Amino acid sequence: MTLTIRRATAHDAAALTVLMQASSAYGGDYRSMLDGYEITAEQIRTEAIYLAERGGKLLGFYALLLNTPKPELDLMFVDDAAQGQGIGACLFAHMRHTALSHGVRELKIVSHPPAEAFYTRMGATRVGELPAGGHVTWPRPVMALKLAQSISGRTLISTSPSVTS
Repeated sequence: MTLTIRRATAHDAAALTVLMQASSAYGGDYRSMLDGYEITAEQIRTEAIYLAERGGKLLGFYALLLNTPKPELDLMFVDDAAQGQGIGACLFAHMRHTALSHGVRELKIVSHPPAEAFYTRMGATRVGELPAGGHVTWPRPVMALKLAQSISGRTLISTSPSVTS
């Protein structure tokens, strides 16, 4: 079956929230990060949120903040049962293309610590650390993903890693 990536609609909000809240990556000490967090219809309207599905089953999603001074990958989740199948890499490649199509040249990623290695494999580099604060009781890696470079007035688009689905 083909993997489909499409823009989320308000009707997807509850399913996106369930997938996010069920993530084992946010168990134990990391649980507080998601306590009470819901994907809302308003968030879907204002952010670039795309989801991956196969045969009508939701497998993952990402959310981009594009209308900010520093565009940012806000969320990226893959269903626990779908991990290791290339879904995250497909979503990341799609996210990269979406950001580029909006003129973004560099994207900020405040990573969940266990996801830092994934983002590094996808081409992001660590540029700092966000200290613990509020309900987040651990420091988080701050990463940058360069999407395009300009040399002598010519724009060179960075390529995403090879992805199969």
